[in-house]
Amino acid sequence: MSVKIIIIVAIFSIFLGSNAFSAGENGRFICGGAAETEIWSLWDSNVKEYIIRKQVQERLLKQKDVYALYDIQTYAHNMVSMASRCKRIERLTEVADIISIAYSALESAPDESTGRRWVCRGGSICNDKNRLINTEVMLCSVQFLGLASSVANALAKSGVSLNEKQKTFIQDTAQILFEHFLRWGGDSTIAAMQKSLSAKPEDVKDGSSSLFFTDKPLWLITIYAELAGILESNGRNGLNIVLPDRAQQERLKKHFATLMEFFLSRISYRYIFDNENGEIKLADIDRGFWRLYSDNRYAGYEGSDKPAVCMPDETNPKKKRVQVQIDAKNVPKRDDTGWDISHARRLVHALDALERNSLAIRKIFLNVFKMLPSDITRAFANTLVYVMWNGDSKYPLFSNYLSGANGWYRVAYDIGTGDCREGTPPYGLTHSFPTGGYITWARYNTTIGSLGRRLYELANSTDEADIKFLSRYYAGLRKDEKSQSAILTKFMFLPTL
Repeated sequence: MSVKIIIIVAIFSIFLGSNAFSAGENGRFICGGAAETEIWSLWDSNVKEYIIRKQVQERLLKQKDVYALYDIQTYAHNMVSMASRCKRIERLTEVADIISIAYSALESAPDESTGRRWVCRGGSICNDKNRLINTEVMLCSVQFLGLASSVANALAKSGVSLNEKQKTFIQDTAQILFEHFLRWGGDSTIAAMQKSLSAKPEDVKDGSSSLFFTDKPLWLITIYAELAGILESNGRNGLNIVLPDRAQQERLKKHFATLMEFFLSRISYRYIFDNENGEIKLADIDRGFWRLYSDNRYAGYEGSDKPAVCMPDETNPKKKRVQVQIDAKNVPKRDDTGWDISHARRLVHALDALERNSLAIRKIFLNVFKMLPSDITRAFANTLVYVMWNGDSKYPLFSNYLSGANGWYRVAYDIGTGDCREGTPPYGLTHSFPTGGYITWARYNTTIGSLGRRLYELANSTDEADIKFLSRYYAGLRKDEKSQSAILTKFMFLPTL
């Protein structure tokens, strides 16, 4: 073999080697790759049965605990999004079957014209003190319907010939969405949102949440976007969805349009300069509106000393009471405080739904839909990287708040259950990055993908320092952690890669 040929072969081998590494890495995180295989192994061996038995049968059907709906969406939505991207129709059908069981827990209202609903009649959260018992807890319903509408839309647009069970699920989902929207989207609700459109952060004078843009309207927007996709498929592939009357359709259009106006009014932008990339656009939501809210009173306190501790209760040895160590009045207020990283995970599904269904939205809702700026998701992804990330590629962490504030969250939090909660420390919500779907934003900022893959490396590392880091901040990702919580954490994390 001549020297020239040897050199060419060597150069080719080096090139192939470097790209083979890249292909091997990318091959793990593609449809049909090793990560997807791991996801379905978790689903088949544990998660599917856990959701059916523990969440649906025991909590929802037996206890009438609607917070099961909330948890099911949290656990399953990232997987559903991945299954949709990878065209795993049989897996989406499995989820649809579970959702259909949950539909059987819907109750008819005394006035049937207001439609069916899930009513909380038991469980550990709904009680007389928080006034949730025997009520429709909208947050739980709307969060679950976000998942249900995503599955129904994915099946409707799958391109396969639908069987009768799949068609029935899609049609049932559409009718249930109509019933909820017509109940939740009345004139008084629309008027209240319109009144809030011009509100400014300084209009919030106390701890009230009345002027907030919360996760509930964001979920409603998400569902409307998925519903548009479902309705665009109506009349095809054997689908026969019965539509509301014309007056009701107009009200739904007005409701969606107002929700979008409300959303857009609460997104704020600012710019920073980066030496490598120049001007960077950042996005935030409800920035400054939440500065006085009780959950965020300690956003400006980043100390390691606990601002509140749980102490034995003298009157009841089996319980603990909270004792405040640092008065919130002595904590400097962060005037830029808005959403926290955990709640903001809803943005992932909302912005994805709006993008995927943009053409259907224009067709179904015509001129009432005000389009989002094309770079909005990129701007939120930039916030994750340039504002919230600690800048450490080896051991990545993310601040508790989108504003960059990293103070304590929900100190002495009480929702009427009697549980003692000291609060979440700085970086205590960082687990929301791997479990909240954020890594799918890698297509808008490649750093996010690198950080996601680094967490995957850490999760499989045997290095003592790596394990110590995971134990403190991402315990559920540890390879040797086999608890149910850890299994669910991995199940939420892997599909986002």
